[in-house]
Amino acid sequence: MRTLTKNFTALVCAAVCTACSLQTAEQKLDTYFDALDGHFMGSIVVRQDGKTIYQRSMGWADLENQIPATAETQYRIGSVSKTFTAVLVMKAAAEGRLSLSDSIAKYFPDAKIPNAEQITIDQLLQHRSGLVDITTDKPYEYYTYFTTPQTRQQILERVAAAGTNFQPDSEYRYCNTGYNLLGYILEDVWGKPYAEIINDQIVSLLDLQHTRYSEAIDPLRGDARSYTLLDSWQVQPETDASVAIGAGALASTPADLARFGEALVGDVFGDNIFEQMKQVRDAYGRGLVQFTYGDHIGYGHAGLIDGFSSKLVVFDNVTIAYCSNGTDYDANLIIPAVLDALNGKTIEIPDFDRYVQLTPEQLASYAGTYKCDALSMEVTVSVAGSRLSVQAIGQQSFPLDAVSADQFENAIVGVAITFAPDRKTVILKRAGQEFEFARVGDD
Repeated sequence: MRTLTKNFTALVCAAVCTACSLQTAEQKLDTYFDALDGHFMGSIVVRQDGKTIYQRSMGWADLENQIPATAETQYRIGSVSKTFTAVLVMKAAAEGRLSLSDSIAKYFPDAKIPNAEQITIDQLLQHRSGLVDITTDKPYEYYTYFTTPQTRQQILERVAAAGTNFQPDSEYRYCNTGYNLLGYILEDVWGKPYAEIINDQIVSLLDLQHTRYSEAIDPLRGDARSYTLLDSWQVQPETDASVAIGAGALASTPADLARFGEALVGDVFGDNIFEQMKQVRDAYGRGLVQFTYGDHIGYGHAGLIDGFSSKLVVFDNVTIAYCSNGTDYDANLIIPAVLDALNGKTIEIPDFDRYVQLTPEQLASYAGTYKCDALSMEVTVSVAGSRLSVQAIGQQSFPLDAVSADQFENAIVGVAITFAPDRKTVILKRAGQEFEFARVGDD
């Protein structure tokens, strides 16, 4: 009896300790997200062993109409849509509707796409086609049409005109164009619009009640608008879904994304689709990215579109998904923070007081147009309340925070800018590269 009593006591103590551990993680996450309040709008879900252990929604779904974000607010998820598209392609292959080795010339025989006979569906999946990304490689052109409906023919003409960056399968380069084409191929092999295929093959199967092809945003339907934080939250333009199609046209919630991710890992879609998708070459699989955070390895995808950002990562027994409609915080730091909380580690609380406040006169001294001959690019620097704003011709603006009197940065975009004391030149640093811009009119 004494042994039974001791064992029972040990079990009770273990249960209490587990509860305390979960509570401690929840408290840490509450403190962390409390610190993000005002700098991050959106929702997050954390699931462990198939159960939701943390959920948080912050900010506004629609600031103008004062509609707060909830767990059911639907956010555009950008490139997380690629994982859905890849699942559909793998399902179509398993059903014999297509082969991953098919050349894209089979589906676009008259489109005049460069190297169409050599480019395969599998290369599109793995970003190894060599096609130019008409979204990011052609930004000046892209920003002239991204908010207006585009036909299949218009997109194919843009793809054909854009050309190539390298020979098929010779290297990896992330390319939205490939997933645009995959969306059209899916429509061909199923004989339905992409939106219907998503609904029939994934949404209905998993009963994802808040996931859909993203028509025009309607806050009264539960959609979030997206924002950029300048001196206040500024609403962003909406990319038309026809522009993004298989590359980024879906809207969802963190809860639905988590369910989708767990279904994929659990082989709900059959035929070892997950195992095939996670075969990584040069950092990318088939619609999946391998994420490594310390000792934790997970699979999923991140997405950016307009002012929205999102991420889904599935680990061994933990799934984390977030969707945001506005942030001036590096959201890539969220998942490491959650993992630290779950593993009893201290979370680094963001410090938004590290930036300095400059006077209106100081800020005004930077305003002007700057040109970089090496990039054939002009950017306009203007004052946006208590911050600076930078905008290249045809592109969306982004804010800059002052690190010192002459140094500014945007941690989200990954840009650092240093102005010369005479304000005649500026050095822009991004992704390890430096570019000098000269102020127009200061010859």
